[in-house]
Amino acid sequence: MSDLFSGARRAQIDNRDLARVAVVAQCLDNQWVTEDLLTEIIKRRRSYRDVERQRQRDARAEYLRSILNAEQVVVNRAYFFNNPVVHQDFVATGPQREAFRALLDEGVIVPFLLRERTPAEEPQFGVDSAGWRAWLRVLDEVDAVRCLRLSWDDDENERLTQRCMYAEFRRFLVDMAVFDLPQLERDLGLRNEDRPLLKRRLREINNWAVDVEQVTRNSFYQEFLVEPGTNPADGFFRADPLVAEFKQLVDLRYNTTLPDAVDGYALTPADSLRRTAMQEYRRPEGAHRGLGELLEVIRTLRPQVFDLAQSPLRLDLTGLELHHVRQARQTDEWRDYVTALQALLDDPLDFVARSQALYDRYVALAGRLAETVGERRQDRMSVWDPAIRVTVEVSGAVLSVVFDGHPRLEVVGEVPTEVVARAATAVLRFAVVGRDERRAARELSTGIDVMRVRLQRAGEDWRELVRRLQEMGFPVADGDATRDDEPNIDRAQGEDDDQ
Repeated sequence: MSDLFSGARRAQIDNRDLARVAVVAQCLDNQWVTEDLLTEIIKRRRSYRDVERQRQRDARAEYLRSILNAEQVVVNRAYFFNNPVVHQDFVATGPQREAFRALLDEGVIVPFLLRERTPAEEPQFGVDSAGWRAWLRVLDEVDAVRCLRLSWDDDENERLTQRCMYAEFRRFLVDMAVFDLPQLERDLGLRNEDRPLLKRRLREINNWAVDVEQVTRNSFYQEFLVEPGTNPADGFFRADPLVAEFKQLVDLRYNTTLPDAVDGYALTPADSLRRTAMQEYRRPEGAHRGLGELLEVIRTLRPQVFDLAQSPLRLDLTGLELHHVRQARQTDEWRDYVTALQALLDDPLDFVARSQALYDRYVALAGRLAETVGERRQDRMSVWDPAIRVTVEVSGAVLSVVFDGHPRLEVVGEVPTEVVARAATAVLRFAVVGRDERRAARELSTGIDVMRVRLQRAGEDWRELVRRLQEMGFPVADGDATRDDEPNIDRAQGEDDDQ
């Protein structure tokens, strides 16, 4: 079947041809599991097979969310036929198959080819036979498939693959030895007493990554995470300390190499480690440069600035199917949402006006989606009552301004003393989320990294941000404020243009 595609059927594209907000969804990775479920697997000595139904439900919700919230979704070719979360839509006839075929034909779903030249090339690894046959059938029915590679010159593609993906993954493991420990502890939810073991394990990872001939995620799993002699894909993890934390961190880097290589976005699922945990200290090209510009944004976040007047909707991800999402993407509401998303990215300093527009249009999209799902399913739906969360994260410390009728400030942690007088990168994030944070993984929501700012004295600037927000009238929330845990479209940092 390797000659299935010819002529216009296979549109060869590279990163310059991708949509403005093109994402790679981490949820399709065969190792992805929510933090809560990973904790259960390790503590109860279970494997992936024991929790497979829940894993697929979680991944399915995130997959549909990615197609709704982004313009374009890049999918590793192997996932189409080896991941039932994807191929369940086209193994049988019906509205899901028609929707998948249309999304593939329209270039909304884009196969990424590592070394293959066609999406129908015979794999050199094991496949789900039902998924593979269905994949070949659907490919034969579409008019054109936009296929992405790093380069369509085989030699150059191999060089780019080695440099931008494999070498970057290895470099990350080597560099972990010099990570800022207080920040890493905060990102991983560790305690101060864990530090000696954390330092020792970081040194072990560094030595291993330097010494071994071939560094892959599978070999890392075998060396540090899974029970000896077991297949990493089966998920039999050791009960050792820090196994869950290092799995999340290494999976995060593994799943961000592709979006970084094609200059796209990584879509971080709910209940997963945010990419700020990777401690990328380089300033992106053209980045906003100081506290003044961040304060210019924060200054506008006065109480009641966002209009949240609307009736709650009966809508959650458990009632959605792929054909509902495609119908929603064809509406004026979805096009307006994308326009507002792009406008916010284009000019984040006009933050309040543009984020208000993004909120309004996303809620309007949700309303249209609720209509599309249909009244017959309303009794299965939960009430989605949207709110706005504006988050600033610096060196493991997080502050969130929450607008849900009772605007407030939630502060988690402080900038570590080791970096108080040093420069650090602050990430400003905007999200439309449900007010019931316990259901974040199941609810409709969207979030995106809006801008990055270089703070020259991180500790002083952090305290200034908190002080200014309190002066504006935002009360600090009582109780145990948690780190924002919504899905998010995370943008990588580029090279520091000051070095």
